[in-house]
Amino acid sequence: MIDVELTDPHHVTVGTIGEPGNRTFFVQAQDERELVTLVLEKQQVAGIGDLLAQLLARVDDRPATDWDRAAMALREPIDPRWRAGELGVGVDDEGGAFVLEFTELLVVEDESELTDLPEPREVRIWCNQDQARRLAAHADELVGQGRPRCQLCGRPMAADGTHVCPSTNGHGRLAR
Repeated sequence: MIDVELTDPHHVTVGTIGEPGNRTFFVQAQDERELVTLVLEKQQVAGIGDLLAQLLARVDDRPATDWDRAAMALREPIDPRWRAGELGVGVDDEGGAFVLEFTELLVVEDESELTDLPEPREVRIWCNQDQARRLAAHADELVGQGRPRCQLCGRPMAADGTHVCPSTNGHGRLAR
């Protein structure tokens, strides 16, 4: 069930609240009527950036234009409707419009609730090529701002550059 469809948004972005290692990720879009904010996982934001970049490469490989980081900031109020479980990214046949589709994550705490689950809500956001380029670049940069990775095991390190690395068999802390 489509809860919201924004066909001509003037603002489409992803953003975070919190410090690396403890961030909450969001997607946000706004048109003349409403502001829609959803909670995402970091991997979903990375997927949006990657998929948009792949689709853009098929239709137009120009880099993002007039990409202003301040313009890509989340807008207040940051009041998410729900957490996204599934997402899809596509492009129309002419390559002029890109679509982001988000489906609500439904959490089941008791197996008996499986028969009474409501239909998950959906949000569909359409954006033009420039918006898609900026969103892909911004998503990639945002995901890259996370904690530094250990060169031995690839796991995230603490803000001070240390962590207990499994490559050292759990003995000792590695300093950067």
